[in-house]
Amino acid sequence: MISVTPIAVGVAWPTLFAIVTAALVLEAGHRFALVHKVSGVVLVVGVVPPAVVALARFVRWRSHKVHLTDRRVLVEGGVLDHYSFSVELADVFATRVLQSVRERVTRRGVVVLETVGGGPVEIGRVHQPAALCRLIDAERSAQRPPVPFDAVYTYDDPDPFPGEMRPEVFPRRSRLV
Repeated sequence: MISVTPIAVGVAWPTLFAIVTAALVLEAGHRFALVHKVSGVVLVVGVVPPAVVALARFVRWRSHKVHLTDRRVLVEGGVLDHYSFSVELADVFATRVLQSVRERVTRRGVVVLETVGGGPVEIGRVHQPAALCRLIDAERSAQRPPVPFDAVYTYDDPDPFPGEMRPEVFPRRSRLV
């Protein structure tokens, strides 16, 4: 069994914004008396909202997991609204990765499972998506029974004229009879 935690989406910018805002407010509080008087209010207004956004995205990111077993792929996540779904490996006939140019450089992307009955299923944005696709494909191929070496495959030639009615050829009778 393999478990993967997908990449953090959108955690860095709110965290960076909260840190930079806090540093600017503290530095301005040392330089200006007016900012020093209301620095607590400015810190609450400028730092708390991006910090809450960063914390919510961090918790959502840490709650999302992808588990690969020998029979299925399980995806679970959510903090308050917990969700879980699974895809049987027997139903998967192909895997693919959706990546932009930036995601190719950073080796990130969305893994999509092509299933027989349900259509494409997105697992989520993960780090090293090609490696996860190779693992899923290896598990899929391990499930199929091996082909015996003495298997004989024959070729049945299809009808060269499908749907065409050919008249039967009757032998010609001579005119003298």
